[in-house]
Amino acid sequence: MVSALDSAITGNTYADADIAAMFSDAAEIQAYIRFEKVLVEKQGELGIIPATAAASICQQLADIKLEPESLAESFAKDGIAIPGLIAALRAELPADLASHLHHGVTSQDVIDTGLVIRLQSVSELLQSKLAHLNDKLGALANEHRNTLTIARTRNQNAAPTVFGLKIVNWLEPLQRQQQRLSALLPRLLCLQLGGSVGTMSALGPKALELRDNMAEELGLGVSGSPWHVQRDNIVEFGNWLATTAGLIANIGQDMLLLSQSEVGELRFRNSGKSSTLPNKNNPVAPEFLVAIGTHCQSLSSSLDNTLTANNERDGVSMALETLSLPSLACAAGASLSLASKTLDSLIVDVDAMQRNIDLDKGRLLAETATFELGKFMARTEASTLVAKACSSSIANDTNMIDELQQLVTADIDWESLRNPSNSLGTAQQIIEKVLNR
Repeated sequence: MVSALDSAITGNTYADADIAAMFSDAAEIQAYIRFEKVLVEKQGELGIIPATAAASICQQLADIKLEPESLAESFAKDGIAIPGLIAALRAELPADLASHLHHGVTSQDVIDTGLVIRLQSVSELLQSKLAHLNDKLGALANEHRNTLTIARTRNQNAAPTVFGLKIVNWLEPLQRQQQRLSALLPRLLCLQLGGSVGTMSALGPKALELRDNMAEELGLGVSGSPWHVQRDNIVEFGNWLATTAGLIANIGQDMLLLSQSEVGELRFRNSGKSSTLPNKNNPVAPEFLVAIGTHCQSLSSSLDNTLTANNERDGVSMALETLSLPSLACAAGASLSLASKTLDSLIVDVDAMQRNIDLDKGRLLAETATFELGKFMARTEASTLVAKACSSSIANDTNMIDELQQLVTADIDWESLRNPSNSLGTAQQIIEKVLNR
C-alpha cells in the first residue's frame, strides 16, 4: 500500500470503491481487449482485414484472460502496457490470424479509448451520486426554509437569515455541476483512432468509416481530429471532479464552523471520539470533506500539466494522466458519497440557533435598523446612530434596539423592528426558485 486511497484502513473513506473498480488492472485490460475486438470486428465488416479472420479473432479474444502482472515488464520497458498486451494476445492466436490484430492503429488509440470506455461507467456513477446528494440537500433546505439563524460574513454575526438559504448556497453550485457534467460528457466520451501520428494512413481509405462504425458500436462520440495530444477534455473532466469536491469541501467547512463548541448549531450522530478527552464529539465527517476536497485540488493541478503535450505524442503527459486521474476520480467520488452520509448523520439544533440569536442582543438587526431610520433622516445620520447603539449594547450588555430607541424620537414600529423574521427579504422566494429546478 502506497496510497491512503488503496489502504485497507483508509481506502473506504478516501476512495469510492465502485469508481476504483473502473480503474483496476482487470478493468483496464478488459477495456483494451474490447477496443481490439471492436476494431477487428469493424475492420472485417469493411474488408480492411478478411472477414473470416476477423470473426475467428473476435471469438478467441472473448476467451483470453491476461494476468496484470504479465504486463509489468513491458510497461517498465516501453512506458505503456499496450506492446506487451498485443504481444500476449497475438501469442494466443494462430499465426495466420495474429498479424490481423491491432492492424493500422497505435498504442495510444487503445489507451485513450480504453480510458474513455471506463469513464462512461465512472460518469454514470458520478451523475447518480451527485443527483442523490442534491436531492438530500433540497429536502434539507425545504425542511429548514423557516428556521431562523444568523448569517455570518467574515466569521462575524451579520444579519438574520434562514438555515434553508444557507443550504441553498451549498446546493445551487452543485446543481450547476450537474449541468456542467452533462455538457462536457459529449466532448469527453469520444473514440480515439488516429494511427501512429494522427493521419490514420495505415487504415486505408475507409479509415473514417471505420472510426464512425467503431464509435457507434462502443456508444462513443467522434472528435474532429485524433486527440492524442489534445488533453483539454480530460483536464476539463479533472477540473470538474476537483470543483465538485471543492464545493463539497465548502459544505464541510461551514459544518465545522457551525459545530464548534461555542456555536453548537450543528451536531453529528456517531461523531468522533478522543482517546483521552471523553468530552469531545469531533466532527470527523466534515473534516474528511475538507481534506478530500483539498487533495483533489492538488491532483487536478498535476493533471493540468498534461496540456503541454509535445508534438504528436507525449509520454510524459500519458504518465502524468495515469498518476493523477484515477486517484482524482476515486477521491471525488468518495467526497460525493461521504457528503450524503454526512447529511444523514446531521443534527440541526434549532434551539441553539435561536439561543445564538438571543445572545447577539439585536445587533444583527443593524442593517435593518439603518434602513428603517433612513426613512426619517439622512443615511449617514442613521448609520451613525445605529453604530452608537451597537457600541452601547456591547458595553452595557443590553439589546441594541433598546439602546437605539433611546436615541431616536421618530415614529418607528419598534416591536416589528426587533423581530428578526421581518428582516429576511426575499429568502423564501430564492429558496423556492432553487428547489423548483
